[in-house]
Amino acid sequence: MGDKRIGVAVSDPTLTLATPRSAIPRHRAESRILKLCQEENASLIVVGMPFLASGLIGTQAEKTQQFIDNLTDITDVKVATVDERLSTVEARKRLQESPGRTNRIKKNKGLLDSASAAVLLQTYLDQIRNK
Repeated sequence: MGDKRIGVAVSDPTLTLATPRSAIPRHRAESRILKLCQEENASLIVVGMPFLASGLIGTQAEKTQQFIDNLTDITDVKVATVDERLSTVEARKRLQESPGRTNRIKKNKGLLDSASAAVLLQTYLDQIRNK
């Protein structure tokens, strides 16, 4: 979760494939996520937890926990967290491998945020499928 934008991704009904959506501004993000949950009939919100490289909780992770607390105050949808370390690196790599995407990353930072969200959600989906 960033200070300016939050990347968004949704799963297909079979919980197989994560698809990026447009990033949303951080300002009032909780209400926008609530609306998206209602539109998508979501049963779970997956939030990337930005642990420090050491695995400890830093300032950004504390902000993310506050965001999660705010979400749980306004919705009954369960919230799960996923370690988001290296998700942006993986998302950037995937976007750069896609033809014509490199310039778009520089112009649209939200594209990278939502690609990162899709990486996180796909990791989560793969984990629950392999249990």
